[in-house]
Amino acid sequence: MLAREVRLLLRKELRQLLRNPGAMLTALVLPVLLMLVIPLAQILAAHPDRMKELNIPPEVSLPPGLLATGKDPVAIMRLLLTPLLAMGGLLTPALTASYTLLSERESRTLELLVALPVRVTHILQAKLLAILALAAPVCLGLVAVDAGLLLARGLGSPGYVLALLVMVVGALAFSSSTALLVSLLARDIRTASNLNGVVLAPFIVGSFAAVVLVPGEALSAAVLAGAFLAGTAVVVLLALRVFTFERLLR
Repeated sequence: MLAREVRLLLRKELRQLLRNPGAMLTALVLPVLLMLVIPLAQILAAHPDRMKELNIPPEVSLPPGLLATGKDPVAIMRLLLTPLLAMGGLLTPALTASYTLLSERESRTLELLVALPVRVTHILQAKLLAILALAAPVCLGLVAVDAGLLLARGLGSPGYVLALLVMVVGALAFSSSTALLVSLLARDIRTASNLNGVVLAPFIVGSFAAVVLVPGEALSAAVLAGAFLAGTAVVVLLALRVFTFERLLR
């Protein structure tokens, strides 16, 4: 149950985001491209009956995650789909989160929060929930379309589809908390964007590495989900330590 202060701040944050064309454009265009247009092209182009198995010489040693490509011609599609969806879940909140804090800092409206009877944790919760409320329905809705097609065409197991959904939830949570912390430490939107890129780049690369090194597409997606959720816990704890009114207003 959310505190009354958090609910009031959350409504304020959502109104500000919905009135911001830049935030709304970012929340729609990027996920549609990364999580719908490109995945749909891959899924619709995958025809197990028409695709031939890869002739991999027996002396070639493949990483665990690539072993299935020699027997399952559709495995390559799933290997590309997993990090692509993870990338969409990581980038969408990161690009949107800057508007929730830095735009307020630049417009000098953050000072009004000091006069309100709220705690720093209330502000942090409200901003995190606002970012998720904007990004999660869009991203999860698009992934649900991909998941439905995967199941309908027999290109993925229910376990793999479920792991993908949990992975995207973890990516959204991690990216939202990280972006909010970066926005707190940065002085302007350009600096925040650069810092977000530095923070998220290793996780994007790690998403591709996971599908190569971890055997089984469902297991690799589950491993990524666990890594994102663990990272979220660490970032939130760190944010609670550094998130103060002094830093907010500097």
